[in-house]
Amino acid sequence: MKKGFTPRALITLLGTALILMGVTQIILGFAGETTTAIITSVRRVGGERTDGKPGRYNYDIAYTFTLPNGKTIDGFAKRIGDSVHLKADGASTTRVRYLGAFPYINFPDRDTGLGPGQLVLISAGGVLIYLINMERQRHD
Repeated sequence: MKKGFTPRALITLLGTALILMGVTQIILGFAGETTTAIITSVRRVGGERTDGKPGRYNYDIAYTFTLPNGKTIDGFAKRIGDSVHLKADGASTTRVRYLGAFPYINFPDRDTGLGPGQLVLISAGGVLIYLINMERQRHD
């Protein structure tokens, strides 16, 4: 086994995962099935963000939805929001898109389709794979 294989393989896997996530979100935007999910939990994670705009926080949002066959699927999303921390009351809902053949692959509706977020994920994954493997070719 060559020295440096493990970090290169891990970064390549990370890049591949980013690309797959971006492509999946695009596919769900066009071919995913839509349903309404009930928000079960909203949790503020960590302290205030250190970006340029004060008063912003990271939130983990958990939701659950029921398939037409009666099976219940859980999902989650991450959001950046202001300092107003809302609690889940069991009545709040959000639209969710899921893959009909495998509903565990699901995203909130606003995170699907072709948009800048998906293009950034695909680009970041491609850059990671290119840069880590370009370095290997220079040393070989």
